Amino acid sequence: MSGTWFMYLRLLTLMFLEFFIWGAWIVPISSYMNATLGFSGTQIGWICGASALGALVSPVFVGYFADRFFSTERILGVLHFAGAVCLCLAARQTTFPALMTVIVIDALCFMPTLPLVNNLVFRHIGKSERFSWVMIGATMGWIVAGLVVGFLFGEKNGMFFYLAAGVETFQALYCFTLPHTPPKGSDAKGQDVFGLTAVKLLKDPAFLVFAAAIPLVTISKTFYTTWTNAFLTEIMLPKPTALMTLCQISELLTMIILPWFITKIGLKRVLMVGMAVWAIRFFAFGTMNVVAVIAGLLLHGFSYGFVVTGASIYAERLVPPGMSARAQSFIALLIFGIGMFFGAQVAGFTGQAYKAKGITTIRQAANGAVQHVQVSLPAWNSPSAGKEILPQVLGAPDDRLTLALIENLPESGIAIWNAGNLLYARKDLIAAFKEADRDGNGIVEKSEWEKIRMHAWPQIWGWGASLAILACLLFWIGGKDPQPVNKE
Repeated sequence: MSGTWFMYLRLLTLMFLEFFIWGAWIVPISSYMNATLGFSGTQIGWICGASALGALVSPVFVGYFADRFFSTERILGVLHFAGAVCLCLAARQTTFPALMTVIVIDALCFMPTLPLVNNLVFRHIGKSERFSWVMIGATMGWIVAGLVVGFLFGEKNGMFFYLAAGVETFQALYCFTLPHTPPKGSDAKGQDVFGLTAVKLLKDPAFLVFAAAIPLVTISKTFYTTWTNAFLTEIMLPKPTALMTLCQISELLTMIILPWFITKIGLKRVLMVGMAVWAIRFFAFGTMNVVAVIAGLLLHGFSYGFVVTGASIYAERLVPPGMSARAQSFIALLIFGIGMFFGAQVAGFTGQAYKAKGITTIRQAANGAVQHVQVSLPAWNSPSAGKEILPQVLGAPDDRLTLALIENLPESGIAIWNAGNLLYARKDLIAAFKEADRDGNGIVEKSEWEKIRMHAWPQIWGWGASLAILACLLFWIGGKDPQPVNKE
């Protein structure tokens, strides 16, 4: 039955739901934290890297049990039920410690499911090269999640958490209907609990280089997951979460042609191409030119698909069948654990170092409480209305602001169109005005205002590109092209 189209359809559905869940909240959360919750760049980095904290430990541990004791589909069902509860709680958190805690607990539940899903798929598809075809379902799930969030939910509130929780509840039920995938390992030993058998692969120098290059390029990749949504928002591209589905549209094509690339150029070169493309797309982002940014989004299929999917196939080719789940867990540890954890810290630190000008505002909560939050400066114009709203709200000409005008505002503050229930105090607007007025003539034009309200994106993307180039060079020098292992 493993070769039938019906089996492939079931596995495609599994991947669709798996990545819909993740994409529904991990993509918009950076904009949500940046614009709505007012978190700092470092805090955003910690939240975006929280998933990695779970991946550092739990995938290896659960992979061991999937190889030895429990069927994979049952472990998946239990973990997804617990993850759905965590996402419901995340939607209600507005402080950094509370949201961080819930996301870490969710990571302990969700991140182990990624290698377990891979293991289940490999057990039922026959040839490892076909894995990329099943991953088409994952790409479609990410696309649909982005479109639903972008057009129906948006990034300004936490409703996308509820969407992800609802789908994860359905995924939990669906997992119990999957083909039975019993453990294949034997001769369990206590030393294997944390996947130490899989770690022994590091004795191979080429695999050691692979194990160093993959986390390094993942650190680079985490710049994308941490900052792209906020980047698109700041440069005023419409519906950034929906726009980012262009990445997955290109990924669909990549998943279809990946087996052909592996056959023609070898798995080592496939991984190298993926690493190099990460650098190219970051340079495209750094230009801040709309056409180049769109082109960078469309390169996602080659960067993500070649590296992440290629790494899973790389591990599957190297290990005997009794270590399959542990090998996938080890790759998940390298990518979603070590790489994402350190990547989130590096990306968060870099974003904080090149942060935009912030401003303190007053938020009126539903219960009447008043909160002082740090947010980005309001944008000059409304992308949806196509109008220059900020000057109109302040009573200024459309093309400029004057210091005298802002000094005449009410001292208590003024609400601005795109800030919801936020009030901007006069003294804080004056301070922002003076920073934007570099020539000191008492006049600030749109270009000057927009410049100080954005991160220094060329520098941020430059750091991400440098890490990808380093990983590519390392793997080029010391990597090898593994051949498929006979799994019979």
